[in-house]
Amino acid sequence: MSATEVWASWRIYISVAALVVVIAASLLILILITARAILRDAVRALNAAETIRKNTLPIWGLETTNDVAVEIRDAVRSIEAKGGALAGALQGAGAAVKR
Repeated sequence: MSATEVWASWRIYISVAALVVVIAASLLILILITARAILRDAVRALNAAETIRKNTLPIWGLETTNDVAVEIRDAVRSIEAKGGALAGALQGAGAAVKR
């Protein structure tokens, strides 16, 4: 192999190596850009999830509200029943006094 052939081969190998380095660097840059985009989207999704959590907290309070409403309803029914019995007793007592 002559010196000219050695230099020609060397130039080809160096060109191939440079091309591999450029391709690898390009791929790494694309991976970095994609990773940053994923991070940006993940932060947006996390912020949206936190906003949704804050906006739905009152829904969890509805169970307590419903329990209190049932207690109030039961108390009102009890008062209504006792008030009706009292009114009936007073009407009976009033009719007995009029006789």
